[in-house]
Amino acid sequence: MTIPRQVHGFIILVVLLFTVPALATQSDDLISDGNVLYSQGMYQEAISYFERAIEQDPSNAAAWYNKGVSLYKLGQVDEAIASYEVAIGLDPRNSDYWYNKGNALLSKNLLNEAYAAYDVAIQLDPYDVQAWMAKGNVLSDQKQYEDAIRAYDAAIQIDPDNEETWFAKGNAHYNQENFKEAVSAYEIALQKDSKDSKAWYNKGNALYNLGNLEDALKSYEMALAYNPKDAIAYTNKGMALADLERYDDAIDAYEAAISLDATDLKAWTSLGQVYTKLREYDNAVRAFQMALKLNKTDSSVWKNIGDVLMLEKRYDEALAAYEQAIALNRMDSSAWIGKGTALNNLARYKEALGVFEIACSMSPLFASGWVGKGNSLSGLGQIQEADGAYEAALQLDPRNSQALAGKSKNLVTTGDPETALQSLQLAIAADPTNMALLGRLAEIYEKMGRYQDALDVWNSVSLNESDPNLVRKGKAMTLVRAGREAEALALYRDVLGSDQQSGFVYEQYGDVLALAGDTPGAEHAYRKAMEIQPNLTGILLKINALESTHKETPLTIFPILLGLITGSLLLVRRER
Repeated sequence: MTIPRQVHGFIILVVLLFTVPALATQSDDLISDGNVLYSQGMYQEAISYFERAIEQDPSNAAAWYNKGVSLYKLGQVDEAIASYEVAIGLDPRNSDYWYNKGNALLSKNLLNEAYAAYDVAIQLDPYDVQAWMAKGNVLSDQKQYEDAIRAYDAAIQIDPDNEETWFAKGNAHYNQENFKEAVSAYEIALQKDSKDSKAWYNKGNALYNLGNLEDALKSYEMALAYNPKDAIAYTNKGMALADLERYDDAIDAYEAAISLDATDLKAWTSLGQVYTKLREYDNAVRAFQMALKLNKTDSSVWKNIGDVLMLEKRYDEALAAYEQAIALNRMDSSAWIGKGTALNNLARYKEALGVFEIACSMSPLFASGWVGKGNSLSGLGQIQEADGAYEAALQLDPRNSQALAGKSKNLVTTGDPETALQSLQLAIAADPTNMALLGRLAEIYEKMGRYQDALDVWNSVSLNESDPNLVRKGKAMTLVRAGREAEALALYRDVLGSDQQSGFVYEQYGDVLALAGDTPGAEHAYRKAMEIQPNLTGILLKINALESTHKETPLTIFPILLGLITGSLLLVRRER
């Protein structure tokens, strides 16, 4: 019997009506089973169920979407994006599909494409907090911080209790250097979650940039309370402590950071800088050398090593360190300034002048470059030109002690000690503890024959707040010039009676002996200093000058030696 065409069509329709729902139900069951596996972290197994669901019903958008989510979890981003796009093709008005596609695109750093996907998600669901946040994050990554903040504000308006949004808003303000606004946002984030170590840490950074060191320190400590293995938090805590001049505590913080992460370059470098301030130069060099092991191409570390060597008066070695820094980064103007200063200390004024010309052209707003140029010109006897360089420095920094000291020295040289005295007194009134200014003041008093006034200057300096060796040397040299050699030498004999291991003290003792006319005694003291600290370049220059007295007329060589003796006192002060 033949079935009529009309009846045949009806039978097919009936079969389809009953079959399609059955297939859909079976597909949904497979999706449900796949979701269970997904929740257990069994992503590959989950995918097999989603694919079976797709085989049963290729038009099931949810199956394609869930497959995409699972692929993304396995790191198969391109395949995930392809699945999301099929799901979107089947159901283009589902905001979740667009949002997750945006996440996948973002992971590939396709910022514009991710932004577009998030924007569609928001158009479909204007109350999607996560999409607003994600949009804000993309804008932040593109450094469009104002637009990012507006996106975060939209998310906050929907859900003001979302801690992550306040944290992200704080970051956007921080990147704009709006540190007060950043602190406010971080504080609200912490009201929502007081145990968020990252929020405490970032708040600490914002407070640090505001100069609020005590509160920054408290924030770092809170960050470490909730995450005691955060090496970077220890490093930044150390920086706050160092700025508060709590150097021992800073060292403890840096060492804690290093114990957690021995590759923390910033911790090693900062540790070296603290040891430099404490005048523990060997420890400082060791820290910088560890930093170099981590990164031999970091010019700033070589520059730091140069600074330490300068303080140790190892001028030749300091010069080599600065040159290494320049070789790695020719645009490091601070290294050029260091090189010039080392050359000045080696009395290589013409070379130094060329170096400072480069430094000043490179960074014309750095007062220290102009000061160094002034010192070079002064050393070459070009007093007028030196004054011009010092004036340039003072235009940039009217209270620059080094420029004021150099300018006053030139005023004395040109026979105008009264004007030099007035200039210095004004500078000291603004900066009463500045050793460079006080040393120059004592020198001017000596030039004027006012030795007691010079001694009063040295006696006014607290040994607890300055370098005792420098103060002792300054006072002793004043006593010699006042004809009180016995008192001057007694200062050093007392020190050497209890400490015979300081090359610096022996060098200074030699300076006083040389100034008092005891050439053999001075040479013996210098050589003793060399035995203790063989690399003190400045001592070699002085020994050579003393030895020249056997070949030259003392009146010829004495000014050179005197310049080395008095210059070392003032130049070392400039480097502190």
